[in-house]
Amino acid sequence: MSTLPVRAYTDALSYERGQTLRLHVDATSPVAVRLVRMRSADAGDTALDEDVAWSAAGSYDASPQETCVGSFLLGELAPAAPDGTPTLSLGAFVWSADHAAAPVQALVSLAGGPTLALHDGCPTVVDEAGTVLVTGPRLNDHTWHLVVASLEPGAARITVTAVDRVRGRTDEVVADGSFGPFVPRGPVTVGARDGRDVVPGENGARGRAQDGFNGKLEDPFVCVAAISAAQAAAVVTGDVELSDLELVAAWDLSFRHGEEPSLAAAVAARQPHGTLVNGPARGVTGRRFTGRALDFNDAPAEYAAAHFHSTDLLDAGWDEALEAALPEDLPSGVYGVVVENEDGSDVVPITVVPRAEDPRSKVLVVLPTLTYLAYANEALFNGLDPSAMTDQEVVVESADHAHVGDASFGLSMYDTHPDGSGVMLSSARRQIVNMRRGYRMWLVDAGRSFSSDMYLVEWLARRGIDCDVVTDLEVHERGAAYLAPYAAVISGSHPEYTTEEMLDGLLEYRDAGGGLLYLGGNGWYWVTGLLSTAPLVAEIRRGHAGIRCWESYPGELTLMSTGLPGGLWRHRGRAPQVLSGVGFAAQGWGRSEPYHRAEAASDPRWSWVFEGVEEDPIGAYGAVMGGAAGDEIDRADVSLGTPEHAVVLASSRGHSNFYQRVLEEIGMNLPDHGGGEQDPEVHADIVYFRTPGGGEVFSTGSIAWSGSLLENGTENGVSRMTENVIDRFVATRAGT
Repeated sequence: MSTLPVRAYTDALSYERGQTLRLHVDATSPVAVRLVRMRSADAGDTALDEDVAWSAAGSYDASPQETCVGSFLLGELAPAAPDGTPTLSLGAFVWSADHAAAPVQALVSLAGGPTLALHDGCPTVVDEAGTVLVTGPRLNDHTWHLVVASLEPGAARITVTAVDRVRGRTDEVVADGSFGPFVPRGPVTVGARDGRDVVPGENGARGRAQDGFNGKLEDPFVCVAAISAAQAAAVVTGDVELSDLELVAAWDLSFRHGEEPSLAAAVAARQPHGTLVNGPARGVTGRRFTGRALDFNDAPAEYAAAHFHSTDLLDAGWDEALEAALPEDLPSGVYGVVVENEDGSDVVPITVVPRAEDPRSKVLVVLPTLTYLAYANEALFNGLDPSAMTDQEVVVESADHAHVGDASFGLSMYDTHPDGSGVMLSSARRQIVNMRRGYRMWLVDAGRSFSSDMYLVEWLARRGIDCDVVTDLEVHERGAAYLAPYAAVISGSHPEYTTEEMLDGLLEYRDAGGGLLYLGGNGWYWVTGLLSTAPLVAEIRRGHAGIRCWESYPGELTLMSTGLPGGLWRHRGRAPQVLSGVGFAAQGWGRSEPYHRAEAASDPRWSWVFEGVEEDPIGAYGAVMGGAAGDEIDRADVSLGTPEHAVVLASSRGHSNFYQRVLEEIGMNLPDHGGGEQDPEVHADIVYFRTPGGGEVFSTGSIAWSGSLLENGTENGVSRMTENVIDRFVATRAGT
């Protein structure tokens, strides 16, 4: 049981009014459930909240839940498998950056039969009772091996052959004994053992297993012949094909975009296809990778592996505690599903979005849920020296400590799996402790991502600005036509992860005369795909540039969700400046700084932006490290797409050396390059421009901007500027 006594998630992050919501709860006793409209940013001060009458509110049974975590393949034997055989072999090509990432990791396992596994990085054969029959040599990390376990009447044999020609010897360990005969029967679990409870989904399946492997597997197989060391070596060289063996089960794990990600293609005659469970990575390099093709679609045989992890999670798979329709009269906004008992509580945020035919407000807020997923349950604080990143006090919340080392929470895209490989997939169907109202992020001791966007939601409520709220998923699926009724579309504070469809929708809305307010920093940065929308599962590949906590392996830049290159949008020719006039310039977690008016601010053409703003500099205050320009900041750059007619109205300056320029702009490491104290490009710009079609863009280029809106009861310069722009955009599109 987790140290958090009540844990919950909903089946989606956004709903239309009247749609069915499914709630999943992990608790030891019944829970009370109710619905509240959330307008307050502070979970401890909910004066602006509103209780919602909901027929589904009430008490529900709840119990401890087992999470579907750890990827594996579940398959069956060919129907021609013999009823009994004196010999049996299990094998696969195996690669890991750390073959000892866990003490016990199963590679190929027969139900009620033997298992080929790694024990502290050494291949072993384990019988159905769990007894180790023979142990082979420790596998070399970062090296492909063919690992085969053969059982015959008088011996158990482990054969290990390195694929690399330098390391290409064959090692064989034989243990005498009395084994067999064998009655091969399924299911067969690959990448774990005891696969069970498998439930198919939209673009993946969920299920449970034990002793998950952390690494790549290629051509896993079961055959009813003993494989000698010479035969194993011949398979590695290609002189003997796997199909030449007496196969009763084998799977081809190569992948092309458009194929079902959970399908494991069967190789043995009349064998049914297998199912890949809990989201192992596809489109990853295998033993035949040459580097001549960097897209798995172009050379599937070179990408014939799957990368399994004991920490992969597509859908937690908890039992439903509640299934009910939301009220039909719910206005668009941010709501919380409150789940509580005497032990504790959890408030799961959801967004109620307008139906296409609903009346609309003039103002729309787009919550960047893909960014929420990218950071979901991140644990960068674990083992980190805070003094290397900030001069601010670092306070880690108890909820953050609770998920460290607990695989049932899933990982963020800033974490790595046990073998050191990066987390490429993130699902919304799990409890996400840092996507909660009032959450204070450890590095800034303030709201970040969802909790930062609640500053904006509260500010709009306090200023009496009526708005609708949607998520970036609606922009992805419904496009510019869904945005068209709005005079002003406002981004969240950190829309870092974005799909091509989202960029297209925002650009089309803007260029057709819409008003875009980008009130954030480091937006539109990482190419992101959606592997699935139900559950919502985001995919990234970090590539080899940009601010990153891990790097993609060579050849693994193409997204399996889209079949297109991942990495930075900048390297796809769509730098953030193209959309919003500013793009990621620097990040840091020293004090946030204010903005200083540029010379253009005195031009009467832009006086409407500064009307009623008496302070100079602007934003020398705020919840996020004491200023309006900080955390991650963006600047204008015509060479990257800022329109030449865009006007820079204000800029920050004086950032400390805790702020460093983004890596993709540092072509060479030089002495005394420095940070904010030496590098003039370490600053944030406030930019405004118009488009030929009547569109307008106002960008602030800072994550910390929203954290300044509520200062002094919203009576401040940051607040006034933001409201001035919203009022202007609304008035312009009303024809006044």
